[in-house]
Amino acid sequence: MAVPKGATTARRQTFAAALLCGRTSLITTLILLLSKWNLCVSTVANAYEFDAFADVLKQQHLHHAIIAYNGDTEQTQQQAGLLKDNALRALLNVASLQFYDVHQAESAKNATDFQRLFYHDSPRVGIYVAQLEDVLLQQYVLGSNVISVDTIDAGGYRVRVDVGSRFNSSRVWFIMSKQRTVTAALANVRRVMTPLPLNISADITIGVRLDDNNTIQLFDIYKIQKDWLDIEPKGYWSPAEGLKLNLRFHQTFVNRRRNFKGLQLVGGIVIREQPADMTDLDYLNSLYHKNFDPMQRKTYQLVKLMEPVFDVSFKPALRKTWGEQAPNGSWDGVMKLLLSGEAEFSLCPMRFVPNRVHLIHYTIAVHTEFVFFIFRHPHRNDIRNIFFEPFVEEVWYTVIAIVALTTLLLQLHLHHENRFFINKDPHFQTRFDYAIFSILEAFFQQGPSTDAFTATSTRTLIFSVCLFSLLLQQFYGAYIVGSLLSVSPRTITNLEALYNSSLDIGIENIPYNIDTFEKTTVPLGMAIYKERVCKNRERNILYIAEGAERIKKGGFAFHVSANRMYYILKELLTEKEFCDLQDVPFIPPYRIGIGITKSSPFREYFTTTIAKFHTTGLLQHNDNQWQLPQMDCSLSQNYEVEVDLQHFLPALLFLVSAMLLSLAVLILEIIYYNLEKSTKLARLCPRIMPKPKLEFIN
Repeated sequence: MAVPKGATTARRQTFAAALLCGRTSLITTLILLLSKWNLCVSTVANAYEFDAFADVLKQQHLHHAIIAYNGDTEQTQQQAGLLKDNALRALLNVASLQFYDVHQAESAKNATDFQRLFYHDSPRVGIYVAQLEDVLLQQYVLGSNVISVDTIDAGGYRVRVDVGSRFNSSRVWFIMSKQRTVTAALANVRRVMTPLPLNISADITIGVRLDDNNTIQLFDIYKIQKDWLDIEPKGYWSPAEGLKLNLRFHQTFVNRRRNFKGLQLVGGIVIREQPADMTDLDYLNSLYHKNFDPMQRKTYQLVKLMEPVFDVSFKPALRKTWGEQAPNGSWDGVMKLLLSGEAEFSLCPMRFVPNRVHLIHYTIAVHTEFVFFIFRHPHRNDIRNIFFEPFVEEVWYTVIAIVALTTLLLQLHLHHENRFFINKDPHFQTRFDYAIFSILEAFFQQGPSTDAFTATSTRTLIFSVCLFSLLLQQFYGAYIVGSLLSVSPRTITNLEALYNSSLDIGIENIPYNIDTFEKTTVPLGMAIYKERVCKNRERNILYIAEGAERIKKGGFAFHVSANRMYYILKELLTEKEFCDLQDVPFIPPYRIGIGITKSSPFREYFTTTIAKFHTTGLLQHNDNQWQLPQMDCSLSQNYEVEVDLQHFLPALLFLVSAMLLSLAVLILEIIYYNLEKSTKLARLCPRIMPKPKLEFIN
């Protein structure tokens, strides 16, 4: 049967159309199948990445994690179903998770949301970045949109944008690269990560997944120099073996990254007493003039020991003060260097004070400062002095009573000799004053003469008095000599005794010293500062050299750093005078450390190195080089004993008083005898005195 040509053409067109539709459907079906297969592959890859991230969290002992992703991609939209995936469930068993969608952050125009997920400085947190190549992840998670991390506020101080703090040692990053080859992935890492403010303490792991067996190659990245990114092979992760790290990565980053490659760091240091004939570096490195800035120079020389260890150099920035806060909140001195970013750390120790601890970090203590009231302890501070000390008051009263009694008894004997004419001497005296002087002569072993008295009873009395005087003077003289040879007891050994003493009190004119007294809450310390020091500020608030001169003169207590003052006094005082020094503490010894800027990547390096210096004895050796050896004062006790003017003064005062009394009596006697003589003349010869005559003048 013949088919019309038109019908055949129509059938061919219909078949062609059906065939075309079939091909289209087949191609569409194949595309969907391929898309589904690719999605399954991506899902499996993400599961492996979650397993690898979970192993990293376990290895770092982390219990908090953040997963950063881009929810705008079709793939990540499908990842909502991954919450039921075993890999994510295993990750939830390891740490508490937070999710950060950069698409939402970009839509809300809020670039600081990611920083809010951090736990400030503690605890440490792990961060998973799904894809390094994603531009939004680079901008809002890595912070590539705010590369300029340091800004200056109105006060002239550095303010850190959050980007710089994202890459410190408290953030453990696990960043996946979707590049298919290691070479391409590392090239992309350098392109993306080099502009970012990474540092030597950064803990960033780059993962590159290999297609053959789902193994993830791991790389460690950090920066020492500003413009160069260091990349080191770290190990790998595989489904069969888990996390396998190179042996050196089981150590801390401080032990791994010890080559600073000639990096120069600026450190602030306080210099106040530099000699004019020495350069800055010569003065800091010298062991001469140990009484000049010993605390700062000692710490500088200790920190200099770190230079060959890390291949780093320290450049000192000299200032006159550690740092005081002005009423407007600004700082000066070394604190200004640290806050403005001009210095990374301080090359001198800084006190732990409340208004600094929230602005800077500190290392462990590198120096212990002893600050005392230093003075030459007086040998005696009792007003009775040494001439009255041999006997107590009862003994002195007894001696006076015996002198009076023997004087009266001698007067009785004198009358006895005169009445019965026992003494044939025509010059024999019976007056009472003669008896007094005779007894005093016997007491002082100066007489009387052997033929002055003839009665046996009188001679017996005089002999008894002389014998008693001999025994009394033996006791008296032995005590005087013994007290001079013995070591004087020190009674001014605490703050209360110092306050009640007759010593003048002063303090060193240095900021932290004055600040200690102005802010003290100890009542006795406040009384000393207000009543004794501030009573004459110009005379009592002195520089250390002036204070040393007043200590040498005696009678002055000076609050100052002990080691600095002892170096000066060793040159000023003799050995015996030096052994007279006494120190009284007002504040306990305080331990001070090196100040470091907030979020500094070098904090752990300084802390761990100083700890090693302490355990190996280098810290103690450095202290011994600057510590004044203790003087043996036992030899000074064998020196020839000298009586100073202070102890001899009562005898001089007694003699001068007696001389003045004698002079006054002499004047009265002269007046009395003149008046008596004039009266006798007027009575016996009245005509000698002419009578007044009245004369009239015309």
